[in-house]
Amino acid sequence: MLKQYTNSNWLKEYKKSLNLSQIQRDVLIGTILGDGSLKISRSGKAAQLQICHSFSAKEYVYWKKEIFKNWVFCEPRYHKINNSLIFRTVSKPEIFEYMRLFYKEKVKIVPKNISNILKSNLSLAVWFMDDGNGYRRNNACRLSTYAFGLEGNILLQKCLRKNFELYASIIRDSKGYQLYIPARNGSAIKFRNLIVQYIIPTMKYKLEHRSPVETHMEGTGYSGIKLPLIVGS
Repeated sequence: MLKQYTNSNWLKEYKKSLNLSQIQRDVLIGTILGDGSLKISRSGKAAQLQICHSFSAKEYVYWKKEIFKNWVFCEPRYHKINNSLIFRTVSKPEIFEYMRLFYKEKVKIVPKNISNILKSNLSLAVWFMDDGNGYRRNNACRLSTYAFGLEGNILLQKCLRKNFELYASIIRDSKGYQLYIPARNGSAIKFRNLIVQYIIPTMKYKLEHRSPVETHMEGTGYSGIKLPLIVGS
């Protein structure tokens, strides 16, 4: 358990040899753009990644835990209030560098140099698994980017065009702005081709032309894993 190692000499020594692999970096970037969050340490010089998804996406949570297995010492815990699973990595300055890029005054933003950061198809796939959906009626896709406002969406739109040759539109509804990848010009098909090999089985429903309101995978019931319980936030 992480708790028993906190502030121990063992953990301090372990962190010295701990570095993000390229796969971990790619998943981290996609997760930050999606549902993930970064938490600053007490020292203010390090940060940790927090993963939190609905319990219905538990296989996805454990897939991410496996990706970061050398950074994580606790099993995902069950959060009763919002029916979710949550875990955190250890904190390190290496993750804090991403916090400096993606946060401003404790609010998540899109860095102005996002085109230098979001380059991997794996990052794109993780972002989609976190915050994307396919539209059944017209084979298009969307990325829920409401939190980034118009400016952030413009930066992401330009990045998708520059790095992936994807032509996304910015659409506005009652919640704000989000990215829409249309079927015209083959953009949605190209998007799927870029990410499909990375989409885990229980998240493939998002590529099956379902509407954004259909967010639960049928037949992925509780696997029997005993989970620690979080009561409250």
